[in-house]
Amino acid sequence: MRQKKRIMGRMCAAAALAITVTVCGVTALAPAASAGSAVASAATRGAAPLSPQGPETRQVPDGSGSCVLYMTARYPAIEASIINTACSLVSLAPPHDLRLIAYAMGACAATFIVNGTRKYDAVGACIQSGNPFTFLTQEQWCAYTPGTACLNAWSGGPWVNDSTGGPETGDSNQDFFLADVDNANGNATGNYQIIFAGQGTSWADQCIGDAYNNANDAAVSLDGCGNGTGGGAGWGTNMHVGTSGCPSGESWFYDVHWKGYLGPPAGAVNGSHFYLNKPTPYCFYVQFLSGVQVAAAWRPPA
Repeated sequence: MRQKKRIMGRMCAAAALAITVTVCGVTALAPAASAGSAVASAATRGAAPLSPQGPETRQVPDGSGSCVLYMTARYPAIEASIINTACSLVSLAPPHDLRLIAYAMGACAATFIVNGTRKYDAVGACIQSGNPFTFLTQEQWCAYTPGTACLNAWSGGPWVNDSTGGPETGDSNQDFFLADVDNANGNATGNYQIIFAGQGTSWADQCIGDAYNNANDAAVSLDGCGNGTGGGAGWGTNMHVGTSGCPSGESWFYDVHWKGYLGPPAGAVNGSHFYLNKPTPYCFYVQFLSGVQVAAAWRPPA
C-alpha cells in the first residue's frame, strides 16, 4: 500500500507543478512560493534571452521510453511501476515551458535517487525523458542581471563561479541539474538540490553548497549531496525554489542554511564566486543544450 501511495503522491506533486488548479485534493501553487516571498518583489531580474514558448527553445518531452529503457537495464530491482511513473513525469509539464520541464525532471530524479540509484544515472535518465535524441544534453542555469551570470564549476570544480559568456557546450562545466529531495517515504520535502552533472571530473554528483563544506563561508563550492533522502548533506546544499518577482520562465534559489539567495556578488566579473547569502533574489533562466543546439538557443539579452 505504501508503494502505491508513493507513486500517486509523486504523480500529484508533478501535476501540481504544471497546472494551477486543484490536483489530488491540493491546490497547485508555484514551488516553495512562501520562501522569501516577503522580498520577492525586489528580485534582481532581467530579460531572459528567449521566451520559453519561442520556437528556438521548443523541446517536446516525449522521451519516456528512452528513460524507461535506460533505468530498467541498470536497475532491474526497481519495480517497473516506479520507473514508468518517474519517466512519465515530464509529460505532465507544458511541452514548451522549460522551467516546468526542469522541475518535472527534478521530481523524476528524486524518485530514482530515493530508490537507490546513483545521482548521475538519475540525471541521465530524466534528461532523456525530456529529450530522447541527445543523452548528453546539458541543463544550464543563468541569471540575467546587469550582465550575465551562469553557474559554472570552474575548471571542473570545486568552485562554482560566474561565467559571463552565457550558455555554452565547449565543456560540461555549466551542466547543473535541479532535483527535489524526497523523504524515506518518497514524498517531496520542499527542499531542492542543484547537482553538478559534469563529465570527466571527480566533482560530478556533488551539490552546490558552502565553500568546502565550511558552515561559516557562503561562497559556493561543490559539496556532498547526502544520501537519497537528504541525510548527511553538506552545509548549504538544501534550497527552496520560487518564481514570485521573476520574469516568466525564471526561478530563484533560497538557501535554507543561510536564509539568503543564490547569486553573484556586486560588481561580479567572469570568474567571481557565487554566494548563498544574497539579501534579495536573483532570477535564473534554464536552458537545455547540446552542441548542435547552442547557437540557436542563446542570444544576449537586449
